[in-house]
Amino acid sequence: MEPQLTIGASCNLYTTEEACVRELFRIKWPDGYRCPICRHSQATVIRTRRLPLYQCKRCRYQTSLTAGTVMEKSKTSLRKWFLAMSWLAQGISARQLSDAIQVTYKTAWLIAHKIRHAIHLAESERLAGEVRVHEGRYGATSFASMFDRHARRHPLIAAASVTPAGALIRVKLHQVPPSHQWGNTVSKLGFEHFIGENVSAKANVQTAPGIYNAARHPLSMLWRAAARWMNETYFGLLPKHLQAYLDEYAYRHSLSSSDTQRAGSGAPSLLQACASHPALTYPQLTRRPA
Repeated sequence: MEPQLTIGASCNLYTTEEACVRELFRIKWPDGYRCPICRHSQATVIRTRRLPLYQCKRCRYQTSLTAGTVMEKSKTSLRKWFLAMSWLAQGISARQLSDAIQVTYKTAWLIAHKIRHAIHLAESERLAGEVRVHEGRYGATSFASMFDRHARRHPLIAAASVTPAGALIRVKLHQVPPSHQWGNTVSKLGFEHFIGENVSAKANVQTAPGIYNAARHPLSMLWRAAARWMNETYFGLLPKHLQAYLDEYAYRHSLSSSDTQRAGSGAPSLLQACASHPALTYPQLTRRPA
């Protein structure tokens, strides 16, 4: 049975396209309009299009609110994009998203992956402080396994910055490439590469290879919960897009651990990520390597 969906409280603030325009302007230019070319602070607003166009009064360069965001060149309304961010913060499928915002499945699928791409870029900050790194597994359902004989067992790395009490603060879930595997486990090189790319050099790191110990450790519970969510929501995922879904789950978990999340829904932070990173095109997405 599909879960009952509820819109995040913050999304109720954006009930009209005009409200979404104002909010995107505020996030894109928090100190007021700035020309992306000459940094001039004054522009002529052209309102003959669906969304406002801003023409710099100094160099006459024209830019839109969605330029440089995941929404660039999209024909979907800002209102539906904002709703999609709120729905995706709850971990729904593209099919559910299609029904929720009344777009085609292909459009919903592309919107969801563009948002996940923004999440991936937003989560490039390294883990710092006390860091724990564990090994995990993702096992797809038999449905996915019909198309990929290697789909049953994907070694993962689960890592997090932790509090003195061991609570997870910021988390990362990483799909381990074949070159960093030893049989069905993560190789020493795999751990070293992950730490080198994702953890601050000043961090205090503790690594726990293998998946058979500390089953109740928060990191073990994290990757198991992520695997369960992917199987229950998507009936299993093939390797090509697995990392995008791991990024989504880790990002939502990190938001749920933050003070801003406790004050409301995760949509504002997700909107910030989507407004700060460029779009991923459909050809780029479909030809992206595993």
